[in-house]
Amino acid sequence: MKAFKYFVYATSLSISGLLTASCKEDVLYIPPVANNTVDEFYKDENQVNQGVMAIYNGCLSLPENSYWFLAEFRSDNVAADVATVQRDYSDVSNFNATSQTPQLQATWTDLYEIVYRANVLQERIQPFTFARVEQFKGEARFLRALAYFDLVRYWGAVPIVDKPVGIEESKNVPRSPVADVYKFIVDDLTFAAENLPSSYVITVGTATDATNKGRATKWAAKALLGKVYLTMYGYPLRQTSALPLAKKELMEVYAAAGANTFSVAPNFADLFKAANDNKYAVFELQYISGGTGLGNPIPWQQGQVFPTFWSPFPAFAADFTLPPALFGANWPKIDKRKAATLDSAIRNPTTGAIVAGRPQLTKFLEKGITAIQNRTDYPNNFPIIRFEDVVLMYAEVLNEEAGSPPAMALTLINQIRKRSGISEYTAASPEAATKEAFRAAVLKERRYEFIAEGQRWHDLVRTGNAISVMTAFKRSTTGTTATGGANFRQLDEHDLLFPIPILELRLNPGFWEQNPGYN
Repeated sequence: MKAFKYFVYATSLSISGLLTASCKEDVLYIPPVANNTVDEFYKDENQVNQGVMAIYNGCLSLPENSYWFLAEFRSDNVAADVATVQRDYSDVSNFNATSQTPQLQATWTDLYEIVYRANVLQERIQPFTFARVEQFKGEARFLRALAYFDLVRYWGAVPIVDKPVGIEESKNVPRSPVADVYKFIVDDLTFAAENLPSSYVITVGTATDATNKGRATKWAAKALLGKVYLTMYGYPLRQTSALPLAKKELMEVYAAAGANTFSVAPNFADLFKAANDNKYAVFELQYISGGTGLGNPIPWQQGQVFPTFWSPFPAFAADFTLPPALFGANWPKIDKRKAATLDSAIRNPTTGAIVAGRPQLTKFLEKGITAIQNRTDYPNNFPIIRFEDVVLMYAEVLNEEAGSPPAMALTLINQIRKRSGISEYTAASPEAATKEAFRAAVLKERRYEFIAEGQRWHDLVRTGNAISVMTAFKRSTTGTTATGGANFRQLDEHDLLFPIPILELRLNPGFWEQNPGYN
């Protein structure tokens, strides 16, 4: 049973209700019964809470439309074929996306829907004085920051909107410089960290109330803020002043770990099981099965072949493969994360015979599940900020501020390696010889830890490795056509951003300039 069912409450607010509309008083108007509009809603604390739930609800598409189809396919974790017909994921993966690629518009719209819902909440909550007002504002601003963090990393300069705006007004909102967008994100997360509780688990006498566990906490805001600062330290801003700020936030989150907050899971595979939702991660998106459209689609999206003894529904089977770097000696079997992340062959559980040999990602699939109602109805949550992310970012920060890897940085990365069943680094290890060697070791560790979670592309970009790594990767894995294999073009800085969707540019032709290098 999920502790926090924001998706259930959110259904009482229709999408159309979130798009504000006005009505002249001299026109007969009867409030709709089935679908509340903004003007008829936000009458009491319960309805304001439902408004907060609507923002969380808007985030449910992020793992699919943002982290998978944009971030993961853009990285060297997935090798998509050069399609002979239009396939958005292929265009994204092979750096052929244009302003007319539908997936870019879908993700842009999803992210700004979160922003809009957060802005509506911020406006409508103003008259209230109940105890949870600042908490609700903090949740709204945390989720708005989460959306803007993706927007600025995918598109660079984007319009900052901090209040609900109408169609005509929205046409004249300029794209703000990248530095201003990051300042906006930092302001939101700072407010959230100051106004969100450390935990939603309340003990009354001998009873424990965990009804609201799963909502964004102070620690979620601080962890995301630490990641934002670390990104600001890297490409494109390269603000050295952001590094000590990242250290402060990550150090505080690391110190807050414990049995009642978040921790490194003793068994890697346990992280992704529905029974352990909200147990180890700092913040997760909440899903539930039952055929109501609120299940997790990621297991289906990332799979290739699901035999009936794995799942009653087939996988998506997109035209992509997993690269050689994930197999053989590159990623040894002794690393427990490997078997929990992917399958190189499907074996009959009774006979042991191989029934399919196509490698696929199965990190989020609980094999043998039978309760789901359709192919996108999986119950397990999706982690947005895992504690392991905090641990490795903290190790990275300590290394960056020192002349050589300090002992604490080794302790941190070894927390992850020990849990994974692989050898720990020592001061004599080649990976600890220099700052540069340890930096590369952390980047590699993050790859294996977060495959299929939408982290790799952003890691490559902020560390300045995306152009070199992805050019070499595409030349080694992308077919043999004129646009692939050894003939794949040299990537450049314009490839680090996506083009602004064409429909957004057409809202006010000539007002925004397209990102360089795109039509």
